[in-house]
Amino acid sequence: MRALARRRSKRRPSSPAAEEVAQGNEMLRLGKVREARAAYERALDLDAKSAEALNNIGFVEETLGNAESALRFYNRAIRVRPRYAEAWCNKAVALSRLGKWEKAVECADVALKISPDDPVALVNKGVLLSRRGSHEKALVFFDKAIGRDEKYALAWLNKGIALSKLGRVDEALTSLNKALVQRPDFPDAWYHKAKALLLAGDKEAARICMERALELDPGLAEASGGEPTTVDEGGPES
Repeated sequence: MRALARRRSKRRPSSPAAEEVAQGNEMLRLGKVREARAAYERALDLDAKSAEALNNIGFVEETLGNAESALRFYNRAIRVRPRYAEAWCNKAVALSRLGKWEKAVECADVALKISPDDPVALVNKGVLLSRRGSHEKALVFFDKAIGRDEKYALAWLNKGIALSKLGRVDEALTSLNKALVQRPDFPDAWYHKAKALLLAGDKEAARICMERALELDPGLAEASGGEPTTVDEGGPES
């Protein structure tokens, strides 16, 4: 299960480099990854210490499946700005993708020390705990994240997954439905709802939910025997 989220802040551009970062974010939103990367590189040409540009190049690399490369850029961003919570969150994601879970937990803890109420950092810590089987402890972090942002679909999703693992199926379905209220096109929520419905013994409803999940993301078929890869709900920093 990888339900870690990457962090996006909403600071307005305040320099030419920041303008390029904002342009890159817009390109990325449109799915123009190469153009986004080029804009971030221009930002670095204007300001070699742009932590946002470094972080966002890491985001692009990670989006392309280059976790090792992404990690190098996140580390550079952190060297420029040691208390950069977004970069610490993203570093946790990259490390988790590389299977370095202990180090990922350390990064999640750093992010929480910097920004204790950040919903993204809270979800990341919860996911990492759940990954290690500490589902009850993970629920504490998911609930804190929801307390900060009750519309945070990824928090509801992960809460539902943890509750399913604990056998609390009715509660799990409630959480997964809340995730789907926020994001009706969230394939992972449909997938895990199908699994919870199977646990509840409702095979027909489970079949319908699984069909919807696969319609939204055919790639989930490869994960049908285990945990799917969930969507990182965050984005590049602007």
